[in-house]
Amino acid sequence: MISSIASREVRVRCRPPLADRWSLPGARMTSTGALTLRYFAARGRAQFLRYYFHAREIPFADEEVGLSADFAEWAAIRADRALAGPFHKLPLLHCDGQTIAEMAVIAAFLHRRFGDEQRLSPSENLQHAMLLSSLFGDVMTPVGLLIWLDAVYAGIDLPGAAKRTLERLNAQMHNIERTLIEWQWFAHMANRPVMVADCLLWEELSVLQHVFGAHVPLGSWPELARFHAEFAARAACERELAERPRPVTGRPGEPAAIAQLQHDALGGLLADAWNRRQSRDVAALHGGDQVV
Repeated sequence: MISSIASREVRVRCRPPLADRWSLPGARMTSTGALTLRYFAARGRAQFLRYYFHAREIPFADEEVGLSADFAEWAAIRADRALAGPFHKLPLLHCDGQTIAEMAVIAAFLHRRFGDEQRLSPSENLQHAMLLSSLFGDVMTPVGLLIWLDAVYAGIDLPGAAKRTLERLNAQMHNIERTLIEWQWFAHMANRPVMVADCLLWEELSVLQHVFGAHVPLGSWPELARFHAEFAARAACERELAERPRPVTGRPGEPAAIAQLQHDALGGLLADAWNRRQSRDVAALHGGDQVV
């Protein structure tokens, strides 16, 4: 089985058999040495952390647990708390002799550890925490669930679920855009380094485009579209995506599932939903002189 244990500077192309892999020197790095991120060979709940490390030029070891239909690599280490953490789940971060579990906690830890908390006011720190929470719960989670949906629940009405999911995502992204404008988020970015919340926002916009394709035109959210295009770390993010292409989730056969989702579930129903939304927006701009 081939996946990778990689650092920012080194790409390891060939690895020993699975049984020997985690006994390599440094494989159980829990207290000393470079910062280590352990996650599956997927974007999922850790891709934005990779972006952050690259954008801020923070050396790290990117330890990937390979994906397969039987999740054999994960099964081999899941019971090992040194590798799978206190709750036997990933992502997991090793830094400064500490083992940090849970995605939101890792994000908050990095925000403090690399000085970003001190760079912001108390109200700005709250804003960053709130944006992270919304993106975790209202964007990342429903997209991941939708990708897995028909594999977990055979016979489910996927077109109906996809339609409802995209409508909720569209509404939430409008809410996020409005809120970030009110917070003057985009203006403040010019006066501070790239931060964790910025990286998660860019990643979720990228994932939405990847999963929903033309059904999510960024032009519907003009300020978010501008952020996505002009993000200071965009080159680092796109380089990571190009050099290490990964699926969004660990679902076996994910590319085919996404293609099926776009073609069958999204093709007609969601195009109509977007057209109705755009028509309502146009009507509102013209004082409601159109009936939709």
